[in-house]
Amino acid sequence: MTPVAPIATLRAATWEDALEETLSSATHDGFGGDLIVHSVHDHVVNVQCFGGLIALAHDRLDDAPWTIRIPASGWPTLRAQAGDRVEVEGVPGDGHALVVHSVAGSVRIMLNAADRWTPVVDARTPSTTALRAARTALDAFTSPAAITPFGAASAQALDAGVERLRAAAMALLHGAATAESVTALIAEPIAQPVTEAARRLLGLGEGLTPSGDDILTGLAFLAAHPGFGLTAILEPVTAAVHDGDDSTTLLSLVTLRAALTGRARRRLHDLVTALIVGDNPRIVTMATETAAIGHTSGCDILTGIRLALDLAETARTRAPIPTATPQIAPPQGEFS
Repeated sequence: MTPVAPIATLRAATWEDALEETLSSATHDGFGGDLIVHSVHDHVVNVQCFGGLIALAHDRLDDAPWTIRIPASGWPTLRAQAGDRVEVEGVPGDGHALVVHSVAGSVRIMLNAADRWTPVVDARTPSTTALRAARTALDAFTSPAAITPFGAASAQALDAGVERLRAAAMALLHGAATAESVTALIAEPIAQPVTEAARRLLGLGEGLTPSGDDILTGLAFLAAHPGFGLTAILEPVTAAVHDGDDSTTLLSLVTLRAALTGRARRRLHDLVTALIVGDNPRIVTMATETAAIGHTSGCDILTGIRLALDLAETARTRAPIPTATPQIAPPQGEFS
């Protein structure tokens, strides 16, 4: 009889709390063994789950939505390949575990409750002085030159797209100042240009998360923080993302979906907190860390955040407009 290799067991360094519901659904609905490895990168293994992605990430990367961080000591054990089967196990008293079955051997990753990371939306309202200081600090972070002919060709379209979105969002926000709710406002024609402008940015640019998507991610993430007064933007941008399945990559879509609910990498949460309290040295530190994401992704996210800061400063009110939380929360993976 061929001997069966024992399953190596690792304990996750941290894991994002939204995974609890996702993994519970997988086990209760009988899909616990139907997950597969979607893609493998230097420091991330993306697992496809319910049309989204769960990221198994080296713990050199920060916490992120739908991400399980693996300690550096255990990372070499995870020798997965695209197409490998992944199984979700329920662990009595301890929650869940993921088992990655590969040719090199199976690895069980335990998710302990003590290691849970819960991203928090900071609801405080920044002062106008803080907004202006933050905008000035972020001006130093511009996107690097495109590395492909397609990227170079799309640069002008990106600039035009950002200005189109700025104008549409400004008109919407000024209308929202007297609206009773976003639900009422979204039915009005004034919201449609925001959806159309966002839709035209989807998939525009180069990379696994194209530049247009990253810009929308930065804008959406800040808009999901109610103290900036940009909540009216969430519904029309959500509509664009909902219709964008064929326009961009799966990784981009799930990253955007998370941003629209106020969830992103930990460094972005730290950046927004610094923006709100006007801590300029901290802003520069966290913006530098954000700019380090990918080749252009981090800088493009900062472009979206700068756009959001401009809109927040010129909006007639920074009181949040009442709205329901967008109902979009499939699993998400991170790439770096």
